[in-house]
Amino acid sequence: MRAADRTVCGGTWWSMFERVAALLMMAAVVAGCATSQPTQPLSNTARPGESGGTLTRAMTAEPTSLDPQGAANSGLNLVLPYLFDTLVTRTRDGRFVGHLAESWQASADGRSIDFKLRSGVRFHDGTPLNAAAVAFTFDRFKKIGDKSPIAANIKEISRVEAVDDLTVRFSFDKPTATLWSTLAMPYAGILSPKAVEAAGDGFGSRPVGTGPFKMGEWQRGVGITLVRNPDYSWGPAEVDNKGPVKLDKLVFKVIPDANTQFSALQSGEVDVIFITEPTFLDRVKANSNLRLEPINLDSLIYLGYNCAKPPFDDVKVRQGLSHAVNKAEIVKTALGGFGIEAGTPLPPSLLGYDQSLSSFGQSYDPARVKALLSEAGFTQTSDGGWQKDGRKLSGRLLTSTRAPNDAIATVLQSQFKAVGVPVEIQQLDSAAVMKATTEGAFDLLLWRYDWNDPDALNIYLSSGRIRQTNRVFYSNAKVDALLKQAAEEMDQPKRASLYQDAQKIILAEAPWQPLYYPIEGMVLSSRVKGVKVGSLGRMLVNDVTVAGN
Repeated sequence: MRAADRTVCGGTWWSMFERVAALLMMAAVVAGCATSQPTQPLSNTARPGESGGTLTRAMTAEPTSLDPQGAANSGLNLVLPYLFDTLVTRTRDGRFVGHLAESWQASADGRSIDFKLRSGVRFHDGTPLNAAAVAFTFDRFKKIGDKSPIAANIKEISRVEAVDDLTVRFSFDKPTATLWSTLAMPYAGILSPKAVEAAGDGFGSRPVGTGPFKMGEWQRGVGITLVRNPDYSWGPAEVDNKGPVKLDKLVFKVIPDANTQFSALQSGEVDVIFITEPTFLDRVKANSNLRLEPINLDSLIYLGYNCAKPPFDDVKVRQGLSHAVNKAEIVKTALGGFGIEAGTPLPPSLLGYDQSLSSFGQSYDPARVKALLSEAGFTQTSDGGWQKDGRKLSGRLLTSTRAPNDAIATVLQSQFKAVGVPVEIQQLDSAAVMKATTEGAFDLLLWRYDWNDPDALNIYLSSGRIRQTNRVFYSNAKVDALLKQAAEEMDQPKRASLYQDAQKIILAEAPWQPLYYPIEGMVLSSRVKGVKVGSLGRMLVNDVTVAGN
């Protein structure tokens, strides 16, 4: 990688993370107060019937269902925002603004919030968006959404009721600081009651929302085609065109392999891919028909341990193995600098991040590996390995086929081998990994999370989420209590402090070894004009046209 590339992947990216973190903290203070937030006035720059062509995006794995309230599955988050709208959205700079909700106002005691809905919004089936539809959506969520990543946060809402046709009231038994980030997630998209009742269990194959696109054709294993919603006129704050999208179609084409995706982009078979591997950067620069849009993410890639399975249930074993991990080598060798070494479970863009907390974790130190494994009762054998009670210390590292997991896993395997711990790599598709982790069928896990709120720690590490989103079976009552308190704390500096206290324990007990904060790039054909990037790296296509198709 050339010096200029290292600057983009280092200093510029780091300062971007820091700016977003500061902005998010300020935005959270405003959101926590729940004062009225008017949205920007609507404008419609799209001409009726205007044709912008077809935009085709490569998708590594397709979802099993497009029901927003179902279990998290690969590809779901990619497609949902184009079919469903949420009450609020989070902008790229961390602010929460209205979307289907024009404004909101909290009660004096903070136990209820009234949302005023946009008028004139209709679902894809022609039925009107109203307060009853919003109440229906969240009532259904509480009944069937137990496997959703935001299920626990939805349960914090005690009641959702229609006050009048365009006013919906959310009531709470106790304060909840996670409401705004929850309502902004695609999983909280508002559903058509008529379509849900008509489709029953098949709603995930025939989804109906209010989004800029309607469901078109779904060829399993091939791709998902969405078609323009001609009645759309409430685009998000970050786009210029608030009216119907210019595109005729948006296609998600299933291409599991990263190299095949890049070849498909070069040949014109697809128009957009997302890259995580530095090996593609020079290829992008060398092709004048391609351009790179850098993306910052609220994400972490981590090495997880099965905390319920011996010997990884022993904190000293987890600590010892974590000291074998050389993060700098991973970023340099596996990523070519296309990432930032991680020292904490929260990325810099989220409230509660504090770089100094890394001192509570396990830095690269092979000598500490030997000391801690010895303290855990293991003895070193003549071949340099480790055993206890006649059993050899080894492990199976599970990860998905998503790039660059293979390169990262290979570096980790080498690092563990260097301290006498053989590790077998097992790569499965994402759905199979999710199934295996909920069943506890693994030793080590190379995985990632993407979330827009520090409540990610609660979602992925609280004991109440074991066999759901807590894939590593970690359990600590004090951490649970801190995360619960943080979720209810409306004072943002106090909330940040609670997350920092939780991270100190998490880092010390090492259910995860944070590896790096990812940098990703959206690579587009020069035929594509008007793409913008939203929160969580989302591709905003309201202004997009594609030439020549």
